[in-house]
Amino acid sequence: MYPAQQNATDQTANFFWLLVLLTLGVLVFWWLERSYIVSAIFFVRHYEIDLIKGVLDGFNVGLGWLNLTPIDDHKLAFWQHFMATANKKEVTFPQVGALSTDVGLWVRYPVILILLGLASWMLFRNRSARFQRTHTMDSLKKSEVENWPQITPVLSLNLLKTDLDKGPWAMAKLPLNFCKEHNLLDITIGENDKKVWTVKPGPAERLFVLQMGPLWKGVEALPIHVKALLIVFVARGHRDHKVAEDLLVQIAQSALHGRLNFSGVEELLTKYKDSKIIKWLESRHAYVGTLMASLLEIARIEGVLATAEFLWLKPVDRRLWYMLNSVGRQTAVVEVAGLFAHWRAEKRLERPLRTPMVKEAVTALEKDITTVLYISEEERWHTSRAA
Repeated sequence: MYPAQQNATDQTANFFWLLVLLTLGVLVFWWLERSYIVSAIFFVRHYEIDLIKGVLDGFNVGLGWLNLTPIDDHKLAFWQHFMATANKKEVTFPQVGALSTDVGLWVRYPVILILLGLASWMLFRNRSARFQRTHTMDSLKKSEVENWPQITPVLSLNLLKTDLDKGPWAMAKLPLNFCKEHNLLDITIGENDKKVWTVKPGPAERLFVLQMGPLWKGVEALPIHVKALLIVFVARGHRDHKVAEDLLVQIAQSALHGRLNFSGVEELLTKYKDSKIIKWLESRHAYVGTLMASLLEIARIEGVLATAEFLWLKPVDRRLWYMLNSVGRQTAVVEVAGLFAHWRAEKRLERPLRTPMVKEAVTALEKDITTVLYISEEERWHTSRAA
C-alpha cells in the first residue's frame, strides 16, 4: 500500500512542476518574442470582431427600419484599427487583456446560447435521461429478460414471497439447520460448565458419503442435463464460445414454457465426447460431481462463467448446482460438503478415488458447529434468533 501512495504523491508533484515550467516558459517567450503571441491573439480577435460586426450590421438595419437607436460598436472599430496599426513588439499585456475583455463582452452571448443548447441536449438526449421509469422487481425482470435470457427460469416466479427454506429454489442450508434436520447434533458440557453443540461424527460421515452421487461411467451414461453442461464446459475449453453460449441461451429460454429444450445435445456430444479434456479428467476423477467441478474450472480459463448462467439447473439437480456453485470458494455449501471434500482430495492426489474421502468435511462441520452458541429452552425468550 505504501509504494502506491508514494507513487501517487510523486505524480502530483510532477504535474505541479510541469505547470510551473509551462508558466515560466510562456512568460519567458512573451518577454523575448511577444510578437508571435500577439500575432496569434490578433488573428483570432480580428475574425471574431468581423463576425460580431457582421451580425450587428444586420441588427442595426432592422433597428433602423423600426426607427430605433442602432447598437454602438465604436469600441470594436477602435480595436480593429489598433490591431491593424500597432507594433506587435511593443504591445503590452494590459492592452491584450483589454482587447480580450471588450471582445469577450460581445462573444459571451452566443457562447451562453451554445452552452444552453449543449446543456439541453445533454439533459434530454443523454443516455442517463432515458432512465425515467420506476420498475418493480417483476417489471424489471420482464424488461431485461431479452438482454439476460439466463433469468428466464425465474421470470414467472415471485421469489420475494417464497419461503427461503422450502421448495426447489430454497437457499443453501445453514450448517446448524442441516444438522438439526438430519439429527446430527449432541449437547455436551464444555468449558465453564456451559452446554455446547457437538456433531455426531459417525452419522455425519455417513451422510456426507451419501452426497457423493453417481460414479463416472462415461459420457453416454450421463443424464441429458449433465450432458448439456458438459458440452458447454468442453466447448469453452476448446474456445468454441458461440456453441456454449447458444446452448445456454436455448435451454434458459425454453424454461419459460415449463419444459427444458435439450435438442441438439446428442449431436454436439458426438463432437466433444472424445475430447482430450474429458480423457484427462477421467484419469483424475471417479465421480460425476468431481469431474464436472474440474471441468468448470477449465471452462473458466477462457473467462467468467457464473453458475447463474445455468440457473435452470438448480431445481433440476440441486446437488450438482451447489457443487458447481462452490467451485472457486474457500468453503463449500454444507449440502455438498462431502462431495467437495472428495473433490479436493482427488485434486491433491491427481488420481480418481472411488472410496469417499469425507473426513475433512466432518472436521469442518464440527468446527463450524462449535462456533454456534447453544441457548436452552429456558433462555430462548431472550432472543428471537436463538438456535
